[in-house]
Amino acid sequence: MTILVMKKLHVQFITPLVIVALLSSFEQPFDLKASMERGKNIYLSYCMSCHMAEGQGIEGLYTPLAKNTNVLAKDKMVQVVLKGMRGPVTVNNKTYNTEMAPTQLSDEETADVLNYIRNVWGNKGAPILPKDIQPALKVVVKDYQPY
Repeated sequence: MTILVMKKLHVQFITPLVIVALLSSFEQPFDLKASMERGKNIYLSYCMSCHMAEGQGIEGLYTPLAKNTNVLAKDKMVQVVLKGMRGPVTVNNKTYNTEMAPTQLSDEETADVLNYIRNVWGNKGAPILPKDIQPALKVVVKDYQPY
């Protein structure tokens, strides 16, 4: 009878715990460094021609991304990357009034390029995960005008 009770306890309690432990072990922690590496390649392909290799932009024409606190506004930056932008924007006390066309990046690519931009050239931003992208697109951002 003791063996039967032990077997029943094992099935009821131990087995589910093992299953939960195994399933949770498949969730990988977010790797910001890897995201930034992928993001750098995306930046070089899509962004560098206007914002330049070191994020310095072109004065009076394309905004710098280096030492730019605007890049820390997660929701706005997601929208800028995916919906583009029109209208004036002030960066480091200088106003730029050019347009940026939208991109067609995936959620992961968007998160990666933003993680790169937000963490190089004197910027320090919290990581953006791919799961953050779609909710950010639904946020109403003050003073933002899509392309």
